[in-house]
Amino acid sequence: MPSPSVSRRTALGAVLAAGAAGAAGCSLDSLDPTSDDPTMTPSSGVSTSGTAPGDGSPASDGGDDAALVGEVLSAIALAHRTARANVRVHPQLTDLLRPFETLHAAHGAELGTLPTTTGRVSARGEDDAAVRARIGRTEQLLQRRLVAAAGVADSGPLALTFASMAGAVAQLRTTL
Repeated sequence: MPSPSVSRRTALGAVLAAGAAGAAGCSLDSLDPTSDDPTMTPSSGVSTSGTAPGDGSPASDGGDDAALVGEVLSAIALAHRTARANVRVHPQLTDLLRPFETLHAAHGAELGTLPTTTGRVSARGEDDAAVRARIGRTEQLLQRRLVAAAGVADSGPLALTFASMAGAVAQLRTTL
């Protein structure tokens, strides 16, 4: 008997809806599925290559998705660098910005390795509101990029990974 199939759009919508619903009461610590189960051993989650065939990572499931993963990694790297640079320049915002830096590092590790980015991502003398607004814009652009990538990824698991990442960014944006 054939199993019912779910369209990628339906799955993506369900993941994004779950992410939005979870934003009401989740924290980054609660994202670790092994934290509540003492019988499970946490995995490192670090991947040395996001495109090696058959390595089991979401990025390895679609042959045409390597360029897309590279584009997403670049967007994540920019957001990571922005958060990291602003922690250094605006130490009073460390508690607010460090979770962004941590989230982007984890997402980069999931997909491969974050590339080096260039360009100005922080400014001395900005007030806290201006820093929050700039970080908010960067995170919003990343979230949109992740949602768009989820919609065009050839690999279903990769599309779900991108959608999940977009949900995590959306959840964290609520702290700004």
